Amino acid sequence: MVTQLDNPADADACWILKPTRSMSWAEAKRFILFIAVVSFTIGGFFLARGLPLVLPFSGLEVLAVAFAFYLVLRDGERREVIRIAGDNLVIETGTQEIEDRVEFNRYWVRVELLASRYRYHPSRLVVASRGQTIELGRFLTEGERNSFARTLINALGKNR
Repeated sequence: MVTQLDNPADADACWILKPTRSMSWAEAKRFILFIAVVSFTIGGFFLARGLPLVLPFSGLEVLAVAFAFYLVLRDGERREVIRIAGDNLVIETGTQEIEDRVEFNRYWVRVELLASRYRYHPSRLVVASRGQTIELGRFLTEGERNSFARTLINALGKNR
């Protein structure tokens, strides 16, 4: 998902790139609780019928589902902030706080949308300058990536 900030205080233009996730942490917890209740009910039923080995596998099932949801939702917190501030293109990445920050001179930046060598693989949006390259928006859909590439190229071309 690409979000453009209308009036950034410290930049000429600013965009936030983040993965599109349809479920929040609270909804995921409720869903995992539902799965746990159903799974442990089934395990308890079989325990009462004299099959005690079903209950531990019910617990393993709940742990596997919870771990999978944790990984997906944690990855959904990833953010990339792209700002054009004066003569600089600033790219900040991270989750809760900034983990990596790179600044480029906007007049030397090259924005490329590289097609994949393999069929049905996504393209790559790359920002390069003086031998340093950064891939943006790995999690974006193909349409979002194409649209953002055009937007970024147009924004960098203004006021040159």
